[in-house]
Amino acid sequence: MTIPEIASRFALPGQLVAHQEIPTGLINTTHAITCGKPDARQRFVIQALNPAVFAKPENVMENIQRISRHIGNKTPSSQQLSLVPTTSGNDWLTLPDGTIWRCYPFLEDTEYFVKITSPDLAFRAAAAFGDFQAKLSDLDPGSLHETIPDFHHTPAYFAKLIAAGEKNPASRLDSAQPEFDFIRSQKNLTALLIEARLPIRITHNDTKISNILFPLNPDLPPIVIDLDTVMPGLALFDFGDLVRSAAATADENEPDPTKIRLDPALTTALTDGYLSTASAFLTPAEIDLLPASVKVITLELAIRFLTDYLLGDVYFKTQSPGHNLLRARNQIALLKSI
Repeated sequence: MTIPEIASRFALPGQLVAHQEIPTGLINTTHAITCGKPDARQRFVIQALNPAVFAKPENVMENIQRISRHIGNKTPSSQQLSLVPTTSGNDWLTLPDGTIWRCYPFLEDTEYFVKITSPDLAFRAAAAFGDFQAKLSDLDPGSLHETIPDFHHTPAYFAKLIAAGEKNPASRLDSAQPEFDFIRSQKNLTALLIEARLPIRITHNDTKISNILFPLNPDLPPIVIDLDTVMPGLALFDFGDLVRSAAATADENEPDPTKIRLDPALTTALTDGYLSTASAFLTPAEIDLLPASVKVITLELAIRFLTDYLLGDVYFKTQSPGHNLLRARNQIALLKSI
């Protein structure tokens, strides 16, 4: 089915006059489309979910449907990501081959960032994710599907690493022995958040800065996007991963691990921003464990990179045979700096 044919199945204002693929996404197929009369053009985004990533895409869409409606009861539609219905009244389109397409209004007059460059931006980003969790804090997590089982089960990742080290299928353990030994010494940290028996909440699970749109009008609040991984989880994993990714002085591909640490000013701004919107629903135990969550999520990513290296680079895309080992070393360096 062509893009114009797919677009015609959604309740759009007028005929399709232009469409263009947006190649920046790494997972889903995305097109920007323009509809309407010359004096009243409107832009939308239509997107096909990648079945290789989402085994049950209908569960993803049911989650998005529930949280969008819940947030919609508290937020104007222009200030959130809202689904455009199909001509038959459904929130998504399912083709005969099982492919699921969805449509969103194009959120005009907004900008996004790939890196946090100031404490002010850090505060605003963290406040946006905290507000997102706060708006969903009164929605039953049990009403959502767990679309990625054990997504942040750090002890399970740890067990996979130990097994990979014991089997050593790619004969790489010798080159990674110091990293393997260090991570093995951190076993108690892997279970810290899970054993704390924190409340299960609805979490975003991909809290990077590029998943927030900032309106050009400073009086309007930021908009959290990319809701495919929203599901039940621990609020602290969202916070920890935001700090890990946003406050690091270099990214995970930095060739010199000694250059990686947490920026204190950005870390403080992220913490203050998150608590400005999330403190009302967080428990004292959750607030106390905010710093530890950064350590746990950083360790978790180090574990995943090192496991993939020992298995022969079967999951993460790499640019060289030692790329995943470098990534693991960088996360270990970041962990040691916290």
